[in-house]
Order: sequence, then C-alpha cells, then structure tokens
Amino acid sequence: MTDAGLFCVTTQVISGLGSIGQLDDAVLRLGGSRVIVVADAGVGEAGLIDKIVARVSFDPVGVILVEADPDISVVEDAAAIALAASADLVVAIGGGSALGVGKAVGIRLTNPLPIDSYEGVGLVANTPAPVIALPTTAGSGSEVSNALVLHEPGRSKEIVIRGAGCEPRVAILDGEILRTLPYRPMLYAGFDALSHAMEALWANGGTYFTEALALHSARTILDLLPLAIEGIESGRNATGENDEILQRLLEASSAANMACGNSGLALVHALTTSPDIRIPHGLQNAVLLPYVAAFNNGELSVEARALVPLIDALFAQLGFEPSFPAIGEDDVDGSRMIEASKGHPFRINNRRESSDDDLVDLLANAGAQKWSAR
Repeated sequence: MTDAGLFCVTTQVISGLGSIGQLDDAVLRLGGSRVIVVADAGVGEAGLIDKIVARVSFDPVGVILVEADPDISVVEDAAAIALAASADLVVAIGGGSALGVGKAVGIRLTNPLPIDSYEGVGLVANTPAPVIALPTTAGSGSEVSNALVLHEPGRSKEIVIRGAGCEPRVAILDGEILRTLPYRPMLYAGFDALSHAMEALWANGGTYFTEALALHSARTILDLLPLAIEGIESGRNATGENDEILQRLLEASSAANMACGNSGLALVHALTTSPDIRIPHGLQNAVLLPYVAAFNNGELSVEARALVPLIDALFAQLGFEPSFPAIGEDDVDGSRMIEASKGHPFRINNRRESSDDDLVDLLANAGAQKWSAR
C-alpha cells in the first residue's frame, strides 16, 4: 500500500481588484433566483452590504447579520429566515464567522436536520445550496474551505462540520473591500492566515503542493502585513494607494487555507479549540505560533525552518509580544486548552508528537497561568 496524498480545491476563485463586479455573473451561472445575504454585523454597520448590493441586478430576499463565534442557535435562526424566504443561493460577506454561517445556511437549505446533526466529516447527505463567498478580511480563508466551525457553550471542543460540497462554489477576492478594515481585524486576520500557512508546514498531511502554497503565502504575509497595518495609520489603505498590497494579502490568506485545508491543521489549532477560552481566534493563534514553531523546528524542511525566525521579526516590527499576559489575559486556563486537544485530529496531525507535559511547558512559556484540576 502506498502512502498517497490528496490535493483538491473545488471552489472557483475570481481574484483581482474590482472583481466584486463579477458577483452578478456568478449568481446567474449558479442559477440563483432568490438570494439571501449572510454578513458580519460589522460589515452591515459599515454600510458595505449596501455598497455591494447597489452594484448588482438582484434584490436579496433577506439580509442576516451575525456576530463573531456563532453557535447552533445562530445558524438555526438564520436557516429559519432563509427557508421562510425560499432562498436558493447564499451570498456570504465577511470574515470567518459570517462565511461559516453562510455555508451552514447553504447546508440547511437542502438538509432537514439541525446543523449539529452533521458534525464530523462527510455527514451532510444532500448537496448544499450554492454559496458565493466575499471575504472582507485577509485571514480565515473560509471562502475556499469545506469546513465550518461553531462555538457551542458548555462543550469542551468546537463543533466542526466539513465535507465535499460544503465549500462555497465561488469565492470573489477583491482587495478593495479591505480598504476600510480597522486595525484589530486586519492584524488578527493576518495572524490567523500566517498560522494556517505555518501549520501546513508541520502537518503530517502535507504534500509537495501544500508546502509550495504554504511557503509562498507565509512569505507574502510576513512581508505585507506590516505594510497593510501601516496603511491604516497613514490612510493609504482608505485612499486606495495600498490596493495592490491588500489584494496580494487577501490572495495569500486564501492560498494559506488551500494549503492547510489539504494538509490538515496541527498543534496551534488543536490548542485553540476550547470554547472556554474567549480570545479572538487569530490573536490566540498568534500567541501560540512561535512556541509551536520552535517545538516543531526539527521536523521542518530547510525552506520552512528559514521562516521561523521571521515570525519573531514580524512580531517585533508590529510591537506584538506573544504572551497571554501581554495581551491582557492573565488567567488563561492552560489545562482547558490541553483537554480540548486530547484526541483531536489536529494534534494527531502535528508532525512531532506531543505529550501533555510537553504542552504544559509550551503553554507556560506562552503565559498560561491558571491550571484547573481536570
């Protein structure tokens, strides 16, 4: 038996400045006649939905706004609205939360059971309604992923639903959408994308193809994230002077997800799956990233190993200290993070095996200071 790898990207990606103008054609190609919009609440408050809808020929049958870290009830409420409107296509606009809910609504439009009934891999019976994804952050890469994550209170692990057909049919990557992105969403999204690229480099499921994408996307993020952050402060993003930088950063975040979506994620993400740790996902990943990179350093290729010190250089340039106390989180419960990682496929997929004692040391270095009895 051979140890065969698999690489697949089935989302059609339309990329380039001004590509939002292709939304109408994408809806038409997919046969959508009753389009419902799912978007981040912040996107709605910023008026971006109105600007996008003003450029298309269809009138949405509804607009659903969602907050960060959605749970089952958020999806079921959104699905009820979409079903009542007889929606047949979803346009999802925003970061990972909105894109995830958009994919979940697509599932529920054609599958009758509550969304958590499909938890796991390949358990969605009927092909979801088509989803078109418009990312407004350069981070999650959810626009090219067949997975969605829900944060249900009271559970030790996130709810993950994934499988062929759950990915958006079309992703539109237009850097102009990032012009007005504020500092924290830009920074945390960039950290998230970098963690995706780096995790693909130390995942057991990595292949030639995932490493090629991961190396290039990581270098792009390391180079361009400071320029995008500076563009917020100088106003260059808002005026369009940084459009090419924002476009490349957005493309790099999608490429990073293409890499980790095929290699599988690893130890950083295994440790950040506890719903009890209420720290923004990209920020939590960033705190752990250099420590997990050091832990895996001996397992990396020469090219990947050269990127590890650049993470520290990036953080120094941005004035970011990778420590829970440094970000104002003085009582992070490391034992809950370890508990969430036990038996998790991301931990198993990490190229270097880890004991719980290894993780206690790693998390203590990252500043986790509270250890509950578990």
